[in-house]
Amino acid sequence: MKKVFRNAAALGLAVVMAVSAAGCGNSTSGSSSASGGKAEESMIVTTMTTESGTLDAAGDASLWWWTYDGLCCAPMMEMNEDGTWNYILAESCDVNDDMTQYTFHIREDAKWNNGDDVTSADFLNTIVRALDPTCKNGYSTMLYPIEGAQEMYEGTGDESGLGVECPDEKTIFFNLKEPCAYFQQLFVLPVLIPTHRELQTETNGAWSMCEDMDALVSCGPYYLDEYVPNQYCIYRRNESYVQADKISTDAVKVMLMDDTQSIINAYKSGELNFISADYTVMDEYADSKELIANPSITCYYVLFNMEEAPFDDVRVRQAFSMAIDRDEVAQACGSSYEGTSFFVAKHLKSSASGEDWCDEAGEEPISFDVEKAKELLAEAGYPNGEGFPKVTYKYPSMQLESDVAQSLQAQWKENLGIEVELQAEEQQVQIDERRSGDFQICRMRWTADFLDPFTYLSMYRSFDSYNDNHTNCPEYDELIALSNEESDPEARFDLLHQAEKILVSDYCWGIPVINSSNIYLMNENISNVELDPSRNMIRTKYLKINE
Repeated sequence: MKKVFRNAAALGLAVVMAVSAAGCGNSTSGSSSASGGKAEESMIVTTMTTESGTLDAAGDASLWWWTYDGLCCAPMMEMNEDGTWNYILAESCDVNDDMTQYTFHIREDAKWNNGDDVTSADFLNTIVRALDPTCKNGYSTMLYPIEGAQEMYEGTGDESGLGVECPDEKTIFFNLKEPCAYFQQLFVLPVLIPTHRELQTETNGAWSMCEDMDALVSCGPYYLDEYVPNQYCIYRRNESYVQADKISTDAVKVMLMDDTQSIINAYKSGELNFISADYTVMDEYADSKELIANPSITCYYVLFNMEEAPFDDVRVRQAFSMAIDRDEVAQACGSSYEGTSFFVAKHLKSSASGEDWCDEAGEEPISFDVEKAKELLAEAGYPNGEGFPKVTYKYPSMQLESDVAQSLQAQWKENLGIEVELQAEEQQVQIDERRSGDFQICRMRWTADFLDPFTYLSMYRSFDSYNDNHTNCPEYDELIALSNEESDPEARFDLLHQAEKILVSDYCWGIPVINSSNIYLMNENISNVELDPSRNMIRTKYLKINE
């Protein structure tokens, strides 16, 4: 028997909808979305690859949370494709002259789907819990621009010194330590998404694992109505959402599937109507309106454990990086990938110049140079790889990651004379081991959380909660700090380019390898495609199924 969790906390109307649709809740056969037939409710049927992490914005907000966020959570505001802001839970924001205080006015009609008001205390609930260092949230340090946040996280301060004030239920002040050029963009991150001040106070609690569905309330366009572990989630339209008039589809079914070819086959058979695909569909669907492709802001790279030999020697790290022909790795992965030596995604648009990040930089931070790599390796005591210790590269057990790993392995063998063992792992295991430092070389992937280079580079500050290989460079920390204080976009981006050079070239904490494209297949009867500019991904919540 399946273990099914059902949400009973919706408003009366939503409950009636859920009950009336229960007959098609376990199947897509009654949905006009997948089969093309007429049905009681319209349904987008798509996938996610993992249930890693929890649904707690203040806790272990990992890959599962991002799917949930796109459907069930609502920020103060989100960016439109043209760069303007769309207010959602907030009706307005006031900023003082020196840009150190932000006052958000929450909409009077902003409610949770159980009828409770969304209040300033809900935002504070997330922030305070995310500043507990045991929360397992990788975004906690993104709150550091706020007065007292860093001290609270590091245990040298408490909530009394936190620069967040709630003068009433619909007003919240954020007092910053200093001007922060990207502060408004942070409101799409988990640590600034509201969680219910009474129902969702236990960090990473039962509610966040769908074990207490009554507490899993939503203030976004959908609520999670049904969950079958390791199989699927069904999200249904939240009639109390503040912008419910913008939501056209009744339900979204998200299947747990991690094999790309199986996903593509399910799309072709009609089981799915909207998927993330890969380069293998490019030729077949080249002339079809079903294919949507655009450059992503996702970067794949390799991290070193620099606390243990041999990778405690910068010359070894540089040799490993210079021995890689990144274009060759990209070719092994398919036509939707391209090689990169930039840590920041190549096609991230610069708010200073309007150019892609790589074009604005003007030169590669590190080059493919086998002779120089061999020279550095010899200087480190390993001529032609002789005497080099056994090392292992850990990566998630997915086809793309296997293709990358095998290409890297072959090039390190051919160009350096070093045999690197490969170890494929279940994705959550690989993430856990990376976060705990249990690796020598490992794969890392990062997609921008907001439209700024800071989201990539900030992770390798000495104190950052996502600093998995424990980098510690005062010069780097200072450049990132100065960029936060700089109000002139050109001067700010120059500082960030300098920081990237330290990361990739001077100290070589990691090896940028490839950037990807977002490739989607979508039924032609689905419209209203809108990109989230902060991630260059389609916003599922706005999709509309046409009869």
